Amino acid sequence: MAASLVLVVMLAATLQMPTAYATVKGEMRTVPLGDGARVTLNTDTRIKVYGDEAQRRIRVLRGEVLIEYAGTIVPTLVEVDGTRLEASAATFVVRKLEGQPTQVLVQNGRVVLAGATRRSQMPLAPNTALSLTAGKKEWNPTPLPSGQMGRELAWREGKIALQGETLAEAAATYARYSHTPIVIADPDLAQMQVTGLFAANNPLGFSRAVAEVFNADVRQEGGRIVIARAH
Repeated sequence: MAASLVLVVMLAATLQMPTAYATVKGEMRTVPLGDGARVTLNTDTRIKVYGDEAQRRIRVLRGEVLIEYAGTIVPTLVEVDGTRLEASAATFVVRKLEGQPTQVLVQNGRVVLAGATRRSQMPLAPNTALSLTAGKKEWNPTPLPSGQMGRELAWREGKIALQGETLAEAAATYARYSHTPIVIADPDLAQMQVTGLFAANNPLGFSRAVAEVFNADVRQEGGRIVIARAH
């Protein structure tokens, strides 16, 4: 029995215990990981970090996280939806949102989509995006348009950057940051495209701005914001 207890203690000591980091809706948080690396969690995000002297491992459970300078000194492995990413001196975003394919957006450095063998590995170039669609066996990274990475990272400054998204899509984006939903009462109005830079924590201000552009009315009722065609 004594020998068994010693074995249990030794196993517990050698197991890597993760550190969990999370943000609530509307919150953003930056966490230094040591050796210059850091992670910035966007709204409603949860990750786990496993670390030792040989390797750092990050599991993205939900939300959106910016991983900067990963693998500059300590090798970094990122896991999301059963997929592994190996990073070397890299800065990139992993986005896992409900109802959407998981996305990887590489700003710079070397990020490799790890396969079962070295031949099956896929390097991701800087300024590229990759959607990890469930069940798909082959993935094709796509180059990001000029300036797109900056728009994708506008949330670091508390902003939402829209570039032709529909009003319905913009309302869905605001739902990630606020407990006050935006409801588009008219189907045609919901398909109108929106471009601009807006405060992520001000859904009412956004609603009033777009209502003025589209000649619509804004009202608050039952804890929600309703945008409807003007009568």
